[in-house]
Amino acid sequence: MPVEQSSPVPAVTRAAAVLAALAAAGGVPVSVSELARQLGLPKSSTANLCQALESERMVTRHESGYTLGRRLVELGGAYVSTVDQVREFYAACRQAPTISGLTARVAVLEGLDVLYLARYDGAQPIRLTANIGDRFPAHCTATGKVLLAALPSGALDERLRGRRSLPALTPRSITDPGALRAELDRVRELGYGLDAEETTPGVTCIAIAVPGARTDSDAFAISATTLAGSSEAGDLEKLRGELSAIAHLLGNPLVPQT
Repeated sequence: MPVEQSSPVPAVTRAAAVLAALAAAGGVPVSVSELARQLGLPKSSTANLCQALESERMVTRHESGYTLGRRLVELGGAYVSTVDQVREFYAACRQAPTISGLTARVAVLEGLDVLYLARYDGAQPIRLTANIGDRFPAHCTATGKVLLAALPSGALDERLRGRRSLPALTPRSITDPGALRAELDRVRELGYGLDAEETTPGVTCIAIAVPGARTDSDAFAISATTLAGSSEAGDLEKLRGELSAIAHLLGNPLVPQT
């Protein structure tokens, strides 16, 4: 996608576009020629951008091209460390009787995707593919469903405008916008969202939105993940209760931690 030319600081915009393109490559080195083609920039300008980013350790050069650099991890870690709710999320997960042994995550909504901001890994033997910074189609995920369900009807209509179908990650993913609306009605009624093997076969996830989110953060949701075979109704209710307690803590800064 060509880079917008109307930016007041084009070099910054182009550098950000280079980083976004490398992130989309999923760790596969991308050559200067390919970056230039994707971004609609001259090859010489793209090479200069990559060299400048390399000098700041934001990209790493390989024989076949560039990948993201470790400096971005440092910056991302510095950002996450400033978010009080993320630190509280990890602490609360460690104290929760059931969730402490599972995988739990924090996500925000961006368009029709969810972006994962935090991930707590307990003692369960599975490790999921969604990591911090990853995006997934919101309609396939439990966190995405509760965040979509919380949107005003007009905002949801705008995001779904012109979409006759939605992408599927597994055979159980919702692909019809009408079916998604019905699912979101169910989420509003129940107060939680469920991903029943819609993102990953054999994996179930339950999520709830965090109420009263503080004004310095976007609305977000928290989730807990378990193997599908162990997600009986009683187990899901137990997880919902623990998630509700964590959400109450995160959404109310005056609640003391025990």
